[in-house]
Amino acid sequence: MRLFILFFILVQVLISHAAAADSSPETNATTETPEPVAVESHIGEDLSPHYPNFDSMFTLYQPYLDHVSAYQPMYFLVGTDPEKSKFQFSFKYRLVKTESSLAQKYRFMDGFHFAYTQTSYWDLKSSSMPFEDTSYKPELFHISPNINIGLSPASGLFFQTGIKHDSNGQGKDISRNTNFLYANPLYVFYDKEKTFGFLLSPKAWIYVGNDEDTNDDLPQYRGYFDLELKCGLAESLVVGAHLGWAKKGGSLQIDATYPLHLISAGISGLYLHVQYVNSLAESLLNYDKRTKAVRIGVSIVR
Repeated sequence: MRLFILFFILVQVLISHAAAADSSPETNATTETPEPVAVESHIGEDLSPHYPNFDSMFTLYQPYLDHVSAYQPMYFLVGTDPEKSKFQFSFKYRLVKTESSLAQKYRFMDGFHFAYTQTSYWDLKSSSMPFEDTSYKPELFHISPNINIGLSPASGLFFQTGIKHDSNGQGKDISRNTNFLYANPLYVFYDKEKTFGFLLSPKAWIYVGNDEDTNDDLPQYRGYFDLELKCGLAESLVVGAHLGWAKKGGSLQIDATYPLHLISAGISGLYLHVQYVNSLAESLLNYDKRTKAVRIGVSIVR
């Protein structure tokens, strides 16, 4: 399909150029034989300056591509115990364009998003390197515009509410799934001169439609509350933590990320990522067990 689109666009460009040449202004009619015209050489010149690569043409047919953006951190991490390796990817999609007539009339409409996060736990120690468990987490949420509370021109207070599904996609005895409604205020502070930022994000939820057959006691291990704290420099070290509490005990996850281009100039677009976990219910399959792990790898979104 992409090749067809590219071929179609190229044909259209050629036709357009041909049409433009045919529509050149006519000179006064004359019977004189035209003099030879020197032909310029274009060897080595860029004949398509408007579309230098495939993406620049592919996006012509993707008018909603700017609705897509990163959501949760995206990383690939190998455990110091390789059987506890982990990777995650995540994105969100704005359902209503900010510039649309609907959003212009009802300003709250551009805050609605669909999001999807997938977290996989990978046993790299076993010879077949199986996936121990994967959590599939589609989500529908609304996030408010910046609520000006007058603390600082470079600060932001946002309020996010949504409904989230979490399941491991398995059947019978190893099936796990739950749903919850949540409320999540987010306070962000940023010092432009020092490029220092700080995030405070408490999140509370209630379970709706929790599977009573295979994980009826999940709330006792996962709880009803999570506190996220994150701080650091925009172009340097950033450290974040998630703290939770449930009837069966507390949970902690700490993530530290550092741009790899500051270590090696030849690497860009990646962060060195170190993660420490001491948590209940990190994965759905083994939600009633505590995971203790140190992982190291790379992330593209932190």
